[in-house]
Amino acid sequence: MKMRMKLVLLSIVIAHFSFAQNGHPTDSLPGPPLKKHSFHLLGGQNEKAREGKLLLTPFFFPGYTPDIQYSVAGGAIISFSTKPSDSTLPRSSTPLTVTYSSTHAFILSTSMITFWLHDHLRVYAFIQYKNYMDAYFGIGYENAVNTSFPDSTNFNRSFFIFQLRPLWKLHKHLFAGINMDFNQNILWNINPHMKHDPNYQEFGQYIVNTGIGGIVSYDSRDVAQNPYRGIYSTLIYTSYQKATGGNTQFQALDFDTRWYLPLSATKVRILAINWRSRYDFGSTPFTSLISLGTSQDLRGLRFGQFRDQYLNYLITEYRYKFYRNDKPTRFGFVVWTGMGAIGGSVGQAFFQQPLTDFGLGFRFEVQPRLNVRVDLGFSSTHTATYVNFLESY
Repeated sequence: MKMRMKLVLLSIVIAHFSFAQNGHPTDSLPGPPLKKHSFHLLGGQNEKAREGKLLLTPFFFPGYTPDIQYSVAGGAIISFSTKPSDSTLPRSSTPLTVTYSSTHAFILSTSMITFWLHDHLRVYAFIQYKNYMDAYFGIGYENAVNTSFPDSTNFNRSFFIFQLRPLWKLHKHLFAGINMDFNQNILWNINPHMKHDPNYQEFGQYIVNTGIGGIVSYDSRDVAQNPYRGIYSTLIYTSYQKATGGNTQFQALDFDTRWYLPLSATKVRILAINWRSRYDFGSTPFTSLISLGTSQDLRGLRFGQFRDQYLNYLITEYRYKFYRNDKPTRFGFVVWTGMGAIGGSVGQAFFQQPLTDFGLGFRFEVQPRLNVRVDLGFSSTHTATYVNFLESY
């Protein structure tokens, strides 16, 4: 069974590189024409978007996830053009969100995608402050499934992160840039079990990571926030050093590839596939080890439960938009299935102990090509409901 999984994954990876070598992997596939589907039936918003004007949509919605439980979130999504006179420039977007949960978690976050200089410069930014009761099961699969919850896991955590990623266009779809990452963790109310954990004993209650690194990215997506076709593949290397102001020293390698395959020549029927690998090298604090269970990966797992030095996951999602009299509406749905794994080595993270999930979601287009998404995810350990802007990937 394990060998069969590896053969399937190997076939997918080989297919990806075959597509990339051919330049335009979807040229031979039917796909909805971009001009027809760039702006749907959204009244005056269509004209404002074409003119490059600012659009603001407020929101308020409930949700549930295993880590912060029942929550309410409010805020707004803002889209705009950095140069309204340039009709070919993609629209920039910024969702702003404030969340409060039944466990007294407070989260303030914004993520930004902006396009400048005739799309020769793209700037990605992410800022988040999070104060909540976290759970630390330990590092590795065995600790994740065998550590008693909540008595041996709960502690309090204050977290702040600022990421900035400017990318410059080198060629038609090729970009390169730098990754700047600052994040700070303050931990308190440490439980007795956690106090004996080797990783916690090494790094303590105050952890600051300051990293800088490089990015190489291939991006042929038609619209970055909600693609109907194309490939996005990026490789990020980041070095966290005490010399740059932190108190940790390790390296991280992140490989993220996404395929968007149109399945209809006239309607939005998309097969979206995401393969991601994250490998950490050196003495890495547990707060920096990537964990499954966010709204962008295996939706349904408890965030923070499964974490280790090496991680891989694969998600396949089918995206469908409803039509009325052959005209697109604002409504759509998705179904997905995914598989991930963590490990202390590359081999272990290649699905020796796989974690699975599947789910379905509802989509409502609040601005041209910008959706509110409601996802219900079922994993091998938990169930969760996510409400968010933009697609999961």
